[in-house]
Amino acid sequence: MDRFFDANNPVMRFLSFLVDMAVLNLMTIVCMIPIVTIGAAVTAMNNVLIHLVRKDETYVWKMFLASFRQNLKQGIGLGLLFAAIFAVAGLELVMLHSIDAKSSTVFMIIISVIVLCVFAIGIYTFAMLSRFENTAKGTLVNGASLALGHIPRTLGMVAIWAAWAALLWLLHGIFLLVMLYGLTLPGYLCAKIYDPIFQTLEPNEESTAE
Repeated sequence: MDRFFDANNPVMRFLSFLVDMAVLNLMTIVCMIPIVTIGAAVTAMNNVLIHLVRKDETYVWKMFLASFRQNLKQGIGLGLLFAAIFAVAGLELVMLHSIDAKSSTVFMIIISVIVLCVFAIGIYTFAMLSRFENTAKGTLVNGASLALGHIPRTLGMVAIWAAWAALLWLLHGIFLLVMLYGLTLPGYLCAKIYDPIFQTLEPNEESTAE
């Protein structure tokens, strides 16, 4: 019985991981409520997720809040930029959907593809903001470069979010699942995909800082 409750027991480590993921998810949702802080919240979430992926000693509350404060200004700016793009695209799709014409279907497909591309760039952008110091413009440009330079990984991450969204839709957006792992589960899987790229970049970042 003592072995079961040992912190190094695989079962206990997994349960601890689930708790960390749930706490992180709730913190992210709460910090997204003001809307303008969505970018900073997603950035902080990515910072903690990378530590979880690397199996570092992780203090969810401390790491999240530190990253949130540190990246608040740039997070707000980038978050509003992406939110504006998605809002305009959503409005266009609604308007096109109400038009009964073949051309509207073509435009809807084009806009949807653009939205997916922007979403993919956003994944890299906020993850990079959580790990590297740069200007907002530089972070955005680097995010786009990584998205285009690692297309298989990019497509994999978009597929993860699409599959997760489809599952939640089939489950009618089950409240408990969304509140506990709605953001962190797909975010964690994406972190496992982009982290190898980041690990190749971090030594260069450190040497540049020196």
